[in-house]
Amino acid sequence: MLPRLDQPLDRRALLGRLLPLGIAPMVLLAGRGCAPTSVGRSPADTGPRRATPPPPVPFRNGAVAADHPIASEVGVEVLRDGGNAIDAAIAVNAMLGVVRPYSCGLGGGGFLVVYRERTGRAWAMNARETAPPGVWESYYTDLRSSGGAPDPASRYGGHAIAVPGTASGLFRAHRHGGSLPMSRLLAPAATVAREGFHPDGNYLAAVETVRRIRTEHPWTRTVSRWTWEQWCGSGALTRASRVENPALAGTLERLGRAGIEAWRRGAIPRSLSAAARASGGKLTARAIADYRTTCPDPLVLEDRFLGETIITMPPPSSGGIAIAQVLAMQERLLQEAGWPGLDTPEATHLLVESMKHAFAMRARHLADPEFAPVPVEALVEPGLPTRLAAEVDPDRARPAGELDGGLQLPEDEGTSHLCVIDRERTAVAWTSTINSTFGSLVGDPETGIVLNNEMDDFTTIEGERNLYGLEQSGSNLPVPGKRPLSSMSPTILVGRDGEVTAIAGASGGPRIISATLQVLMGLRYAGLDAGAAIARPRVHHQWMPDSVRHETRDDAAGFGEAMRARGHRLDDTPRSVAVVQAIRVEPEGFDPASDPRKEGRAAGF
Repeated sequence: MLPRLDQPLDRRALLGRLLPLGIAPMVLLAGRGCAPTSVGRSPADTGPRRATPPPPVPFRNGAVAADHPIASEVGVEVLRDGGNAIDAAIAVNAMLGVVRPYSCGLGGGGFLVVYRERTGRAWAMNARETAPPGVWESYYTDLRSSGGAPDPASRYGGHAIAVPGTASGLFRAHRHGGSLPMSRLLAPAATVAREGFHPDGNYLAAVETVRRIRTEHPWTRTVSRWTWEQWCGSGALTRASRVENPALAGTLERLGRAGIEAWRRGAIPRSLSAAARASGGKLTARAIADYRTTCPDPLVLEDRFLGETIITMPPPSSGGIAIAQVLAMQERLLQEAGWPGLDTPEATHLLVESMKHAFAMRARHLADPEFAPVPVEALVEPGLPTRLAAEVDPDRARPAGELDGGLQLPEDEGTSHLCVIDRERTAVAWTSTINSTFGSLVGDPETGIVLNNEMDDFTTIEGERNLYGLEQSGSNLPVPGKRPLSSMSPTILVGRDGEVTAIAGASGGPRIISATLQVLMGLRYAGLDAGAAIARPRVHHQWMPDSVRHETRDDAAGFGEAMRARGHRLDDTPRSVAVVQAIRVEPEGFDPASDPRKEGRAAGF
């Protein structure tokens, strides 16, 4: 096993533990000012709690589901060596920033939800990036009209960079409930960054995405030069290559020694802001120093799906509310339909119609509540799903244009999610992102960090039609300090006696919402094990465009025929619907699974 994390890290021991993975590194809640929320006990279930008996569980002491095997293994070793779920989540998050640098890292942000079964208390953390000083609502419109930056300025280069929140989030989570020193929790990630790791197929696909961007937008070759050379091997990487980043290792080690103040003062913020401003951005060292996470009350929605409580993120996450709405609608619709199997055309039709309603309301109402009114209480009011379900025709698809939607939201993407549970049954769901592949493409050679392009998650050109021909919402325009709306949906399910039953979350833009809720339905409605729940083919409908995105399935012809017969329009070709990590929790132990769509692998003990 790995060395104890309260002792100096033995690199040989780390190598011995990780080599069998095949992607091993080459190496010789009482938060201050953020009170946790109590979770009430749900009433008795209605309808079948499980369609089938639950499969056996493989682990009894702890489990981790992350989208990279090295990250999952390191998290388990933290648990094995006496750390708790928050300790493990911190170590996993830091490691993902090294081995999945195109999805997340210190240059990004995220959302965290924690539930402690022993106390029945829930806690949430918002470490979402914020718009930097010096931008305004028409910032990108004005850039375009003045010729101040090439398009798409909100996606690539310095103008795309928001103030990162991940580092602050790591330390805020540790203050809330960490037990091991931060230096020990960041040490495995620093070691892998310094000594290297083998890129997998998903990593190599990200490199090809950067190659394509540099070809389609030649101006990005300058701003992406360091990222292309450092993280992409100038396009020459193979599975046998070794990816190293000694500068990032040094940053992680410095943070471990000096704490969050090393992020807020001195060389790190100066270097990051210089890298951003060299490519035209507004990020400043002062903005990095002033950034703070927030601890909003988590959404705790009792008796929303088969008698279970949903614990998830409030706005500016748009996913939590949408998941709660769809799950509650599904219970009512499936009951009326006689509890059909999830993979039947009948159940799939009801799911798609429920998604249309939830995504239409998402587009109309959701934004950062610090800057725009968001009617959260009305959106989670228990009677709303009943009224929405009554509008669903069990036999025919309703045109999306008939629903009471709003202006369309930007398409976010990228991201990484992790789930952890420890022997005390403290559950953690943490979703992190730098937005799209390798974020803004701007990297900092001094710190080894790739900076996000989270500004593209704002509505960048008010009134302009997006690629679907829809006008975008003005409630999500950029303002300094504002957090863009997000689809990130870390979610925990709790049973009627306060026991954790499932942890889940995903990456993949608005498909995060549909993928997460479908995995939860597989776990709690169909009684599947975590791997089977994640492997099921998924569908997605986000109100607009009015079409069903779907994955490849064995009964493709029959599925298409049945859906079209009900009036649905399907995408021309099957495409992936997000990447999910989940843990099924039973009284006797834990069943984690990571999505094979991103070559993830879960772990436990």
